[in-house]
Amino acid sequence: MDVKTTLRDVQAHIKWLKDEKERIKGNDRITGDELVLIDDLPSLSRKTQQPHLDDVLGAKRLQQLEMEVAAAKDRLPRELPALVESNGSGYYEKTDVHIAFVGPVRRANELERICHTHLFENVSGFLEITETEKLDFLLISAALVEEETTTFHHMGTPLSHSRHWLEKLIIQARRKEVPVVFETTLDTNHFDRFSSLAAKADYIFTSNEERLNDYMEEAGHERVFVIRPGIDPIRFNPIGMYAGRHETALVTNAFPVHRFMNDLTMLAEGVRAANKPLLVLRERHEAFLSEAPQELHDALVLADETEAEQLKRASDWILHVNEVKGSPTMTETSIYEAQARGNLVITNYNVAVNNDFPNAFIATSALDAKGILEMFESKDERYEHQLLGVRNIFSNHTMYDRFSEMLFALGIDKKVRRHVLVIGRGDTAKLEAQFERQSYPYKRFVAETDLTEADLLSVDYVTVFDSRHMYLDYYVEDLINAFKYTDSSFVTKPAAGQVEHDFVDCYTDVALTVFKAADVSIDHLTGEETLSGNGYVIDRFERLDGTDELVENEPGAYKLSMIVPIYNNGRYLYNKCFSSLRRSSMFDEMEIWLVDDGSTDSETASYIERLVRKYPNVYTYAFNDGGSGSASRPRNKGVELATTKFIAFLDPDNEAVNDGYAELFRIMEDDSLDLAVGSMLKLASREAMIELNDLEPDSVKILDDPRAYLLEHNFKVQSIQTMVIRKSFLDANHLAQVIGAVGQDSLFFQEMFLRAERVALVDLTIHDYYAAVAGSTVNTITKKYFDKCVIRETARAKAFAREGVLDAYRDSRFEYFFEMWYLVFLRRSRPEDFNDNVEKLYTIVEQYRPLELTRPLVKQFVELHEAGQQSELKRLYFDAYL
Repeated sequence: MDVKTTLRDVQAHIKWLKDEKERIKGNDRITGDELVLIDDLPSLSRKTQQPHLDDVLGAKRLQQLEMEVAAAKDRLPRELPALVESNGSGYYEKTDVHIAFVGPVRRANELERICHTHLFENVSGFLEITETEKLDFLLISAALVEEETTTFHHMGTPLSHSRHWLEKLIIQARRKEVPVVFETTLDTNHFDRFSSLAAKADYIFTSNEERLNDYMEEAGHERVFVIRPGIDPIRFNPIGMYAGRHETALVTNAFPVHRFMNDLTMLAEGVRAANKPLLVLRERHEAFLSEAPQELHDALVLADETEAEQLKRASDWILHVNEVKGSPTMTETSIYEAQARGNLVITNYNVAVNNDFPNAFIATSALDAKGILEMFESKDERYEHQLLGVRNIFSNHTMYDRFSEMLFALGIDKKVRRHVLVIGRGDTAKLEAQFERQSYPYKRFVAETDLTEADLLSVDYVTVFDSRHMYLDYYVEDLINAFKYTDSSFVTKPAAGQVEHDFVDCYTDVALTVFKAADVSIDHLTGEETLSGNGYVIDRFERLDGTDELVENEPGAYKLSMIVPIYNNGRYLYNKCFSSLRRSSMFDEMEIWLVDDGSTDSETASYIERLVRKYPNVYTYAFNDGGSGSASRPRNKGVELATTKFIAFLDPDNEAVNDGYAELFRIMEDDSLDLAVGSMLKLASREAMIELNDLEPDSVKILDDPRAYLLEHNFKVQSIQTMVIRKSFLDANHLAQVIGAVGQDSLFFQEMFLRAERVALVDLTIHDYYAAVAGSTVNTITKKYFDKCVIRETARAKAFAREGVLDAYRDSRFEYFFEMWYLVFLRRSRPEDFNDNVEKLYTIVEQYRPLELTRPLVKQFVELHEAGQQSELKRLYFDAYL
């Protein structure tokens, strides 16, 4: 019986009660810091305390604990691959910046490699440093009590001695004119712990964009910035990733998962449904039962720190749920680390993951997760996708990138720029074209005939492009990235059958190798001399045979035409849309039309070309004129080009789920149907299922009068990406989408329902709609957006008049839509555009005259505009929402 533990917990509550009585007696207001202290009080609940007081229950819990720990130890695989350590970084070097640091020891160790980092134990120690060093700033990094810190261990406890002395430290830093910087990645659950401390800093860096205004308000200044996680390339890298991998999905969340535990169990259910091995990293302590959900206890594995890292490196999949969904910047650090190792990531929805890592897999159901885990038909296909994460991390998300961003915000430019010389050997015109397409930005081309030794002195790295090979867009970038996690003299591509992602002593082809310029001469590049030792070999991708030519795929006998409208969103096309189509059971029976509306970035063209090369059922068409301004033109063109009886649409930044198109196609084999419609899951700061009325659960409802259904439900629409449509129906009714309009698909849906004879409503989610994608048309509110709205509404008014339903639309839908859509978007327009946008919205109203307005906000809007009271309009419809 452990009475002492219960007594200690009770005494903590008694002390708090005494302090609280004193506060009330002094009529003092409770502070945020004091609220945090309440949260830190130990629980006195029966569930928590009874094991301390009941010997029988305590013994039962102990037996249960011993069995759980023993089973978790037994599940640890006996043969884990040895960790291959990095030998350093040849790309990065210590920045000439001096900082004093307080925070986690792990962060101090990272910073010591990035810049000159000075540690101290107390305020006096800090003052001693200022006497001998010119400090650029004092950095305070938020830490919880569980973490080992350099000093001031209880900085996360308000009213503690650590907090008291930290505040004195900040005062002394100001006296010494040393800027104070505060950084935190703990804003999800611990904002209140640190906000009062952060407010005393000169600069604040948070990983959660949603906290910017909170910090600005508390600090009284606007020097508050968002900073994402950055990985340590020495600790987290793909070295050795090609050997010893197995298909295990490893759960790496720390328990308890405070939010979205259901997401975790749902993803795990999908892993099991796919018959993939599932392991769940258990908490390392052996004194308490695991707080993992009970459904996962049969997969718990207990590992020390080294074993856990070995297990992560040996697993193809990392399953890790985010506890924040709506933040556009905050992602679990484990997701960054997993990609750096070369793991595939499967997770729940998170805005930042979707925007920053389209290569990571977001599953919204167990069925969706199962499809993701089953999608790769070969080890090579899986391996190539894993490398997308490696590239993304090492090109954009190392701790050096983050530190450079922090310095830039402080007015210090120390961004690392390493320059590459590319030497053209053979057909220089052809090679120079490949050089121009290289994604790596700091590069220079020279023909081999013009090369001099002086050229090698002005660059950091050098390589040869030879006409025997074709170099794809990320060839140089991938090779250069390897210098970030190794200190190598050369990085090369493998010969056939050679080991990949490991250290090597030699290379087989100078034209497949990047050299450290300081370690080679022209003789090494011509092959007269050979550099040996201290090399690294990456993967075999991003190059083709030099004679390879891109040719159009031959027509085939397909069953469904999938039309994908594209404009400057190649990464999403490749990683989101197309990957999801690959998971369809009828992928090989689809002809997929990638119709480019005039993309202006070369990356999108490159991704389209890759897909054409890899898949015989992919066809393309490009307008090459800078774009029409909406998805209508490429969709219409796709319908025109389609050769099958059935049409489906999917946007590049959305995903097909649940094998939905295959199910809709099966239903459409009923010749009497014009189209079949499912549902859509909208993913933004909140998730919302968008579905039509009167669905029959897990069934199909047939509409024999779609026109009456549309009118009965007030013209409610569904995404046209939830449909499979009979092509002959579109052709016979001359139905097409309005070019240059935004939201044109809603009008297209309404026109189809007005013309269709029979429609099937299916209770199945067909696609996920990522509504918070950066740069998406409906997320970018400019004057052009309202111009496109006018185009749509002009077309709608004419179409509804032609169909004889204009009066019904005016009476049942127009005002509601105007208020809930247009007036809301008006608030999000730029101040300088407000008056122009008001004029455009009034033009929309004019399309529906005669009109008797009944909704107060719409009526007021029209009356104020007609009275010329623009300033009052702006005050009510714009300024009031700032």
